[in-house]
Amino acid sequence: MKQMRRLWFQLTVVPDNDGWRDIGGIMSWAKYWNKKEVPAGELKRMVSRLCKDGRFPLALKIYDWMEKEGIYKFSSRDHAVRINLIGKVRGCSAAEHYFRNLREQARNDKTFGDLLHCYVLKHRTEKALFHFNKMKESGSLLSPHPFNEIMCLYAKSLQIEKVLGVLAELKKSKVLPDNDSYRICISSFGLIYDVDGMERMLREMESQPQIVMDWCTYAVVAEFYDREFLLDKATDALKKARVILQNKGVRRKRPKYLLRTDYENVIKSLVKLGELEEAMKFVKQWEVLGNWRSVDNISIPYSVIVAYIKNGSLRKAFYRVIEWTNKRKAGVDKLSLLLCDEYLKLGDLFIAFDRFQVDGCMLFEPVEVQRLFLQYVEEECGSFFPLRCSRSLCTRSLKTDAGKTCLEIIPIKEKNKIKVALLIHPKNSTQSVNKDYENIITSLVESGELNEARKMAMEWEASGNLTSLDDLNISKLIIDGYCQESLFVEAEAMAEAWTREKRCWVRGIWLILACHYQEQGKMVRGLECMRRFLCLTPSLKVWKEDDEMFKMFLFMVEYSRGMNAAGYFMNRKYDLFALNESLCHRVYDQQNI
Repeated sequence: MKQMRRLWFQLTVVPDNDGWRDIGGIMSWAKYWNKKEVPAGELKRMVSRLCKDGRFPLALKIYDWMEKEGIYKFSSRDHAVRINLIGKVRGCSAAEHYFRNLREQARNDKTFGDLLHCYVLKHRTEKALFHFNKMKESGSLLSPHPFNEIMCLYAKSLQIEKVLGVLAELKKSKVLPDNDSYRICISSFGLIYDVDGMERMLREMESQPQIVMDWCTYAVVAEFYDREFLLDKATDALKKARVILQNKGVRRKRPKYLLRTDYENVIKSLVKLGELEEAMKFVKQWEVLGNWRSVDNISIPYSVIVAYIKNGSLRKAFYRVIEWTNKRKAGVDKLSLLLCDEYLKLGDLFIAFDRFQVDGCMLFEPVEVQRLFLQYVEEECGSFFPLRCSRSLCTRSLKTDAGKTCLEIIPIKEKNKIKVALLIHPKNSTQSVNKDYENIITSLVESGELNEARKMAMEWEASGNLTSLDDLNISKLIIDGYCQESLFVEAEAMAEAWTREKRCWVRGIWLILACHYQEQGKMVRGLECMRRFLCLTPSLKVWKEDDEMFKMFLFMVEYSRGMNAAGYFMNRKYDLFALNESLCHRVYDQQNI
């Protein structure tokens, strides 16, 4: 068993070279380790699993290798499976050529049936009908499957009369119709909005002694009723499907034939019944058949992801989305945004960002993805995410200790805080804040005299009476005042002027501006101010600057809104510890104070 797992890994997980995989080399390796040939049964099980995953080319390569080796005997069932694979990978002509070269004994109802399936799958109507008549002449119509194939062919083009004609022919033969036969007819009536015809066919199906009613038929009927707004009948059909599904003594037999519309009907019904795992099996089958070709086909996986989210199964939804992302499915970014929205509602910006995807984001730089995420939050999420803070739930204050003046961002509901070193004082420095200056500026700002406060600060600065610490405190007070009055343009103009003057404390002003911008819901502009803060802090260049900066910004957003997710998980606390190490304890200033 261990050797088979290793062989499966080599066949499916190890990357191949430009689409070419050396099956012979892998099998030789397996033979060396097993001391014998790989059993045919194991290889066929692998082929079956590959087919379920939609990896038809690799499954066919294994069959080709088995034939080339000449040590494996193929049954009629094996030939039929191989015809099916050849039709999907190389086309109907190749499948037809393989069928013609089979021995007479191998040309039976199984191989005939799978070649017919290839024609139907590729919509080759004339060839399918010719082959069906050939089967009739050779006496290969031993089951309802060939009739069902032809009915599917007609049903896809809405030729209901021809569908009923094939059903009538099936009834006259020695073969009785099965569940799939009746379901195809029911779906055909549903597709042309003929509810009476659909009900008539359903009653006939229920009255047949050889038929054991299945949940899938009722699920299809329920959705057709729902589409016609016959809600009572839809509910009744759904109840019948639920009873059969909940009967543990009945094996959940999968339907062999489903029209493309049937998949949507069945999956929607299963979602309504809460059978999400069963629904996912049908989604996978629908996907393997090549139905997910464009964004227009996203309604089926969309309904399943929405159901997972409603049930609170966010992790399962995430795994499904990741699986489809790896397969590069069209429109999967829309499914990612569903998860992103849900985590935003829960107040966890970090995981919301991890789940965020936009079309083509794999080609973008990390900085651009961060900007797009904040732009999405700002423009699309205002209905469920608190963009603007009427009152910030964290405090910002300057504190001087151990030779550093730090900006402390302290959330009300959390123990963890962010400390950012803005000034590094020389050793033995005795700088302290001039409280008189600060009190005067504070009173002017509180009374709304912002221009007067700015003018007075400039006069004091020109007189040489202000230290850099005084300058930082007073500038912070003035910037806070302008931002509280929503005068962001004026505040940013002052920050630009101080930057040109190369003030040693100006990086702190950009950080304070970033705080105010995000509190007013201007996320993208806040991130730009954070980037200016980063550019003015040389020591942070040695770290993963964009990552550190973005983490800090998300902490600020969560803290100011009192979101409990901030700092809650152990890895989040580690992130915060590392962030404080970078921003406070390891920061050095290359400018003189």
